[in-house]
Amino acid sequence: MRHAPGCYWVEPQWQRFLWIAANELPLVDELIPFLLARSGQTLDEFCRWVAPRRPLDWVLTMLECLPMSMPTQEELLWRFGPVEDPEIEARRQRILDFLLETSPQKKQQLMLTATRASLRRVLANRQLTPSKDDDARIEACTDLATLERWLDRASNATSVSDMLG
Repeated sequence: MRHAPGCYWVEPQWQRFLWIAANELPLVDELIPFLLARSGQTLDEFCRWVAPRRPLDWVLTMLECLPMSMPTQEELLWRFGPVEDPEIEARRQRILDFLLETSPQKKQQLMLTATRASLRRVLANRQLTPSKDDDARIEACTDLATLERWLDRASNATSVSDMLG
């Protein structure tokens, strides 16, 4: 028997309990603990609705924990673009520092990407153009020490193959 939107009394009378169908609940602040149980398209709808109503750390936790669709996740992440408020920016930086500290793989990936970009910039400034194979080798390299060694060599190498040698 329906008790309220998304809420049903389950019988028999002597063992009555309330069943909550989270996907049917209206989007209102008081129901947020139950709304987190949504799934599929209704979960995406909930995530878009709740993001502007909650603080950044709450939304980041939601992004981390809830299995929403990738387009919804990306849409919500874009909401955290540049801000004017230095306090908000400082909090964001603390969160980012923490996430990088607790995710060594992501930190390593960022360092590899930055080192590859620096290497390519030095080569371009020195008018040394890597071949497709050389560029593929640079891109495929996942050893930071090797990329740093190539970067050091790039400053005085006479060719890209000399640098990679």
